[in-house]
Amino acid sequence: MDSAQIVLYQITVMFILILLGYFLWKRKIFTEQGCKQLSELVLTVVCPALIFVSFQKELEPRLIRGLLISFGLSVLSHIVSIALGMIFCGKRRGGDGSVERFAAAYSNCAFMGIPLIEAVYGTDGIFYLTAYIAVFNLLTWTHGVMSMTEKMDLRSAVNALKAPAVIATAVGLAFFFLQIRLPNIIMQPLNYISSLNTPLAMLISGMTIARSDVLAALKKPGIYLTGLIKLILAPLAVALIMSPMGIEPIIADTIIISTACPTATMTIMFASRYEKNSVYAAEIFAVSTIASAVTIPLVLLVSSLL
Repeated sequence: MDSAQIVLYQITVMFILILLGYFLWKRKIFTEQGCKQLSELVLTVVCPALIFVSFQKELEPRLIRGLLISFGLSVLSHIVSIALGMIFCGKRRGGDGSVERFAAAYSNCAFMGIPLIEAVYGTDGIFYLTAYIAVFNLLTWTHGVMSMTEKMDLRSAVNALKAPAVIATAVGLAFFFLQIRLPNIIMQPLNYISSLNTPLAMLISGMTIARSDVLAALKKPGIYLTGLIKLILAPLAVALIMSPMGIEPIIADTIIISTACPTATMTIMFASRYEKNSVYAAEIFAVSTIASAVTIPLVLLVSSLL
């Protein structure tokens, strides 16, 4: 199977898990507090463990070169997404405009990106994805905060450096370059923890969707515009820019999939934290997550033809 077919298969599996999360919420097996605790577990323990494990590799020149390229392309991807959000949603100020610009710029690259890329390229793909996640964390806590609040607040950069995914990336890089390899008795538990990422992340996504009124959301034009930018225009623009560069397929697909992932869950958390329209943020998340089942394989297919 090619990468688009593998992604389509993996998305089908992930959406079965999302439906389970939806069912668990509707049956009240999980409450809002339980969903929040699961989210914290994934963000602070499971995802960082998976990122760290991906760096337990032999030091090879091709990996170093690929990682540097990934960092550069990750910055490029975010610049394109932010610019498109500003062009199409920049005129709208206030709660909804701020939410739309953030939602268009930042993807669910950890919750959705990690399981998808792991399915296609394994830990090598995750290794390159760490660059995208690091850039994502640095920008969400700087540009993202300023975009959501519509105020300059450079002090948020300090919070970006404290993000568990950034810390895991820094420690993992140090171990990679120093070639510090952990013994199996430590790696085995880390591998077990890492394997929880996909099921837990999808259950959380399902519960978040269950809390949203998807039918009501489909009546809002702004959601279609934001989804068009996030799911189609941004990843295809990035793919088009990369096409003449001769980027290695594993790196190119990692960046494209990361960019094409649905709106970040942090859109909801930031909207709530900074007193914006968090209901609207949840609706954008729900619709973009559902739509991504079709758009991600489609974007990969189109990008392969460029």
